[in-house]
Amino acid sequence: RRQRQMCIRDSYIAIMKDGKLSYGGNQEWWKGGSMSGYGCGTIAATDMLLYLDLHKDYCKGKEFQEEEKGNGILDAEVYEKCVETMRKKYFPIIPGLGIPGWLLGIEVNRYFIKNRIPLKGAFGVRSRNIPNRIKAMLAHDIPVILAIGPNFPIPLREHKLAFYNKTEEGYEKIAETAAHFVVVTGFESEWLRISSWGREYYINFYEYQNYVKKHSCSLVLSLIHISEPTRL
Repeated sequence: RRQRQMCIRDSYIAIMKDGKLSYGGNQEWWKGGSMSGYGCGTIAATDMLLYLDLHKDYCKGKEFQEEEKGNGILDAEVYEKCVETMRKKYFPIIPGLGIPGWLLGIEVNRYFIKNRIPLKGAFGVRSRNIPNRIKAMLAHDIPVILAIGPNFPIPLREHKLAFYNKTEEGYEKIAETAAHFVVVTGFESEWLRISSWGREYYINFYEYQNYVKKHSCSLVLSLIHISEPTRL
């Protein structure tokens, strides 16, 4: 029996940059400095909260009032200003490290509390529960911030997780990474559709699980679990 695809209901955040539309933000738009090298967590959190702000009436944040666009397409300048605001207020970048998952979870939760949004955010889900948590959040139209942790216990090892493009023939490996945050926008069979570096990619979920077991650690490889206190 074919598995039902779970995905967010509306178009994901798109930014008009150099005449092209992106699929989410890209930390490499910031030239040099800690943002371009370590800003993936700040981008992922800003994009996820922007999506909620645009598409859920009860998720409006004070920080995004001026940035609102009915169709979810933002001009690059507007978007970059928006990210800078969120970086200063909630998602600071630790030079050479970025923002750890546990702190990202705390700050997402602080954003919800400050804006009186009836959601709870926390980092960390047991490995065996990750697929069900992703599906539950997507079913509630909440994009999922997923951590692809560093190699553990030796971060300098060079094992990486593959990113794929979807083609007519299937899936073609196009990039690989470690120590990175992505945003999951869909889950079908064993494939996660993600936003990273302003582009749409796919991750094989079994490869992700294998990476956790062999090369990293579930303490640093997990997701920001967002729940509606009474429902999720």
